[in-house]
Amino acid sequence: MPDITATLPWRLNLALAALLTAVNVVQFAALPLWLLPLDARWGLLLVPVALTTPMLWSLLHEAVHGILHPNGRANDAVGRALAVLFGSPFRVLRLGHLMHHRFNRTDLDRTEVFADRDATGLRARAVYFGRLLGGLYLAEAAASIAAVFPRPLVAGTVALAFGAEADDGRTMRRAAERQLLDPCALRELRADGLAVIAVFAAAFWLYGSWWWMLALALLGRAFLISFHDNAYHYGTPLDDVLYSYNLRLPRPLAALVLNFNYHAVHHRRPALPWTRLPRAFRDSGEAFDGGLVPVSLRQLSGPLPASRLARTPEGGPALERGTAAT
Repeated sequence: MPDITATLPWRLNLALAALLTAVNVVQFAALPLWLLPLDARWGLLLVPVALTTPMLWSLLHEAVHGILHPNGRANDAVGRALAVLFGSPFRVLRLGHLMHHRFNRTDLDRTEVFADRDATGLRARAVYFGRLLGGLYLAEAAASIAAVFPRPLVAGTVALAFGAEADDGRTMRRAAERQLLDPCALRELRADGLAVIAVFAAAFWLYGSWWWMLALALLGRAFLISFHDNAYHYGTPLDDVLYSYNLRLPRPLAALVLNFNYHAVHHRRPALPWTRLPRAFRDSGEAFDGGLVPVSLRQLSGPLPASRLARTPEGGPALERGTAAT
């Protein structure tokens, strides 16, 4: 079996990491220090900066899976640096995403699914839309503050976030405690949390009376991350941990999100680097499940009652795999 690490586009990944670092240096420092004092209209530059958010997450995602760089230490170092610019400790992002792969579409990871009696209720809609429209990213960002609490409070936060009583929930909680609370892990978590707080606090201080510009840009980041997160799983069959959508996107835009739209391929083969996903999709002989934009907009339909979703792919989710894009 060929060694995947031998085919990693690590030089390209490092170049992208350098580019995204430069973009965020402009956002956090160059813009308020030099450009805004010249003309407040430079603040419009924050719009294209915010639109780089999917690429930032996609490159971080490569680091989460250990496929950004073939050297493990280098992979994690770049991942940690990107995570600070993103706004959340690397260990939190890695734990959350790897748990998503393990528990996808189980009771622990199907954010749009509610019990039939609850799905149309005000509370379910508030929870669902709060998460969808920015809450996911804000919770990830809040982990930076929680990370610097005394250990008992960090442990309590972990228990609250991963404290499900089901067997799978206990498995998730043990993994979270191991990844976040072991002494070495906790030191790294706190260092990254402090770095995030320092970077973002300094940025808001530099913006001064223009702080609202940065706040709006970060709310844009929060929306893009949160809205995009579950688009590939909304309305898919329950209890199929490998099920996801491959969604059509024009090739230039797919490159800008590092082929994240080939999400079903990624779930089946998470060790494949982003540059190899399109070929793997073509080799599979499957069709796209739809276009990224229309499928993403389906999420605005709101929470779904569990009884409306099949438990096998053959049962027919809202958009069946292999249908033509609309």
